Amino acid sequence: MKKFIQIMKNDIEEFHLSRKISRAQELSEQTGMHVNHNEYPAYFFGDPKAEFVLVHLNPKQQDNKSDVYEEDFKFANFDEYYNFHRYYGKIHYGKNSKKTLKSPFDLKQIRFLKPFNVIGFDDSDNKYPNLEKVMDNKLQLEFLPFGSSKFETALMRSSLLDPYVDTLLDTIDSQSRKYIIFCGKVFESVLKDYIVSKQDYEFKLLKTDGSIAKNNSSFSKILLDFNGNKISAGIAQSFAQQGLNMSEYGKKCCELYNK
Repeated sequence: MKKFIQIMKNDIEEFHLSRKISRAQELSEQTGMHVNHNEYPAYFFGDPKAEFVLVHLNPKQQDNKSDVYEEDFKFANFDEYYNFHRYYGKIHYGKNSKKTLKSPFDLKQIRFLKPFNVIGFDDSDNKYPNLEKVMDNKLQLEFLPFGSSKFETALMRSSLLDPYVDTLLDTIDSQSRKYIIFCGKVFESVLKDYIVSKQDYEFKLLKTDGSIAKNNSSFSKILLDFNGNKISAGIAQSFAQQGLNMSEYGKKCCELYNK
């Protein structure tokens, strides 16, 4: 975890000094895939020590083609930046927040995570306490912390991603975890050098109207070898997929993960 925090701190301090992050700029130049070197990155949301880890590819942002960050800084220093992401749920959905919108993405996460029984969700109609919990009581990691409008898998050569994979797995492995879920089939390619076993599952889910979905859904159980340590994890479908019954999908993934 110390390595992860130091990388974040170095990037944010450079950003506040020069209004850009050099390693993000280098990644764009090396891969041909645009990532924003001139916007605040997002490495994580929630509790770095959480039992449940959810990994996404990178933050969704509009591509910014400016040379440097052109707005007023949102944070005074790294500590303020870190605390914003550690308590993102409390800031956005807590009782003292200025609540306006319920994020559809965060609501999907609630439905997916409920069957795993690692977060004590409230069953009342007030969604805001659950939105706070789903952000702050798990660890959400971004594989690449630099935002972009899309993730161009074909441009990301594995050798260039090695430092990011190493940081990701080192962060996950630094604490005891109960569930580790990578979101998106692309992680099969990203993690291929570390996967020592993989079991794929396909199944049909109930739709919200009670009928059976026409298309198959999928989930993979994987075992990773990282520096001699074995890490059990799963690869789930992307949360961005339309029409996926997240409650039923979460139940099935939990069942298969523990199989």
